[in-house]
Amino acid sequence: SGTQQSRSLFYRTQFSSDTDAISFFLNDYDSAVTSANNFDSKLNIAASQISSNYADLTILAARQVASHIEVTVSTGSDGRLNASDVMVFMGNDGVNRMEEIYASTPFWIYTNPEILRLMLLPNIRWHRLAGTETSYASGPSSSLLRPKALESTGNMMIATAALIEATGNTAIISENADLYRTWADYLKVNALIPGTQSTTDGVMSGAPSNDTNLALKGIIALKAYADILSTLGQDGSTYSDTAKSYASQWQSLAEASFGFAASYGDSGSWSICYNLFADKWLKTGLFPESVFQKMGSLYASNINNYGLPLGSRTTLTSSHWMVFAAGVAPDITTRNLIISAAQDYIQNGKDAMPWPSIHDSKGGNATVAGVYNRPAVGGVYALLVQDLGSTVSTANSNSGGGSNGSNSRVVLRSANLVLIYIFSFISSTLLCLA
Repeated sequence: SGTQQSRSLFYRTQFSSDTDAISFFLNDYDSAVTSANNFDSKLNIAASQISSNYADLTILAARQVASHIEVTVSTGSDGRLNASDVMVFMGNDGVNRMEEIYASTPFWIYTNPEILRLMLLPNIRWHRLAGTETSYASGPSSSLLRPKALESTGNMMIATAALIEATGNTAIISENADLYRTWADYLKVNALIPGTQSTTDGVMSGAPSNDTNLALKGIIALKAYADILSTLGQDGSTYSDTAKSYASQWQSLAEASFGFAASYGDSGSWSICYNLFADKWLKTGLFPESVFQKMGSLYASNINNYGLPLGSRTTLTSSHWMVFAAGVAPDITTRNLIISAAQDYIQNGKDAMPWPSIHDSKGGNATVAGVYNRPAVGGVYALLVQDLGSTVSTANSNSGGGSNGSNSRVVLRSANLVLIYIFSFISSTLLCLA
């Protein structure tokens, strides 16, 4: 029907009153501090194995991303809370923006993949209940650029594939097989030739027709779906073969004088094509090493003082997409140059605001109003999840896999999240009383 649903905060299922919740919060202070310090310590150790500058990015991002979520439960007509119907929302935008889910997916995969699953559910529920079971994955986002059917569908598929790889739990796709197949069919038709479809980066890159980076996302998402089917013991060869064919064609269509073009046929332009990271992360194996070598040369030649611009048509960039690109880089030197530029930006002191999602790579300042303090910066965790592999949580450990060293998962446990919700409640209460 598209009507709003009555929901309440999850912490209210854990305490008999708000007073009890505040009391728990205050009495548990020492334990909470210890838990937070342990989280920081483990994260710092893991990220520092990549670089000390990288550790700065991940530690700062954790606060900004985690503070954005609200874990909710549905409320019945009788006013009772349904603790079995849990969904996670980001900010006050209603149904979650798929572009921000995609960008923050590395953070949730690294800290607590279950939150990512609960974050995808509102979008799936919206398709089921709002009478809008479109051929593409979307949602009533308040984003300015529309339509973004290909981008949203690619985002949903890649986030789902990352979730399944990290947890081994295929329930979300098994329970919604019809939707995911419909969305895969959309990718099969539209991934290679995006046409005039918009992207989140359109505000920065000029919304080029046949955006090569957008096409990459769709192609990799299609192969990811085929790999999910294989995991389920189903035949995904049609989708896999199409994705492989598209990947080969893309290399010719996106050919440019230097790197790969921002749009097909514009050989004088280039794009950092950060969506290539998903090919490495999900191990879809669509692109040869020569593609990554070509991107590495492009990156090394175009890094500015405060970052790697998204393409030749702009000096603007995003820290999270820069780290995606660092994951694409074929050598440590180039990777570290990108990371250092991102770290230089967050410490230069030019922006007296929470970490912006967009900044100028030359001037080192935010240039687009309203795009700060967003959860998209969770994308800087890309390097921590790149080789994380298939790791099933200790609570459900029934398979091999798992990683060690710098890629051991740092778990943001449910108890810590309850504290986040209580803190959010206390903060809003104090503001109301002020």
